[in-house]
Amino acid sequence: MSLIRPFAAAVAAVLLWAPLAAQTQVIQPAKAEKTTETRTVPLAFGSTLKVKNVNGFIRVEAWDREEVQFTGEFKPSSQDEQVKVVLESGTNSLEIRGVYPKHDGWGAYRGPQCQMTLKVPRKVVATLESMNGEVTLSGTRGAASLTTVNGEVRATDLGDSLKATTVNGAVTLERVQGGLSLQTVNGGIKGTGLDGQGHGVKAETVNGAIHLQIAGLKGRLTATTLNGGITFNAKGAEQVEVTKRRVKATFPGGDQDIHLSTVNGGITLD
Repeated sequence: MSLIRPFAAAVAAVLLWAPLAAQTQVIQPAKAEKTTETRTVPLAFGSTLKVKNVNGFIRVEAWDREEVQFTGEFKPSSQDEQVKVVLESGTNSLEIRGVYPKHDGWGAYRGPQCQMTLKVPRKVVATLESMNGEVTLSGTRGAASLTTVNGEVRATDLGDSLKATTVNGAVTLERVQGGLSLQTVNGGIKGTGLDGQGHGVKAETVNGAIHLQIAGLKGRLTATTLNGGITFNAKGAEQVEVTKRRVKATFPGGDQDIHLSTVNGGITLD
């Protein structure tokens, strides 16, 4: 009996069940001029998406397609260098990262920029990170993490938990359903149409006000400030404790923690 046919069948089976290797695309304009590049890659619903940038915003909007459309607006450095953007696809994952040239020495130097705009599957778990630029996310239905250093963080119409962090910039939310962890240093925190859905709300800043609107407020509230007032609707609240710098209250019907804290700024909870 020939062994060729069984061997071929075994190899085919191994190939069939082997995981798909990562696929990589690289975008880097060849000319030292402002230019726009667009790429579209498949990404299944429920996948993870990671986007990393240094100089430039990240703006992400959901659509009802199982693919990601990436648009990069490139601007060269003062030494005619362009950002290299790497798109790496894996099994149920996509990572997009901007690779910036290293610069050593003294003297005037303006680094290259890449402004990133994406359309992504509505059901996606997103992690977005920048250094110098705003980060915005709209319309997704998966847990999300948004981080920048110098820039604003914005989130709109999200259907799951959110972690939003910046240093120099505001955090602004509209219609976010799920647990919230919000943090900045120099900037205010503002949110309307929020619902922690029992997973809790945490908002902290140093120099800025906090103004949140949380539907059906339930759980344990702690709000503290050093330089500013605290305003909230105490209707239905139990175990209310009010001092000059802190308010504690319990709203029946839920077990979540709502922790709001600032140093220089007021706190308003609707």
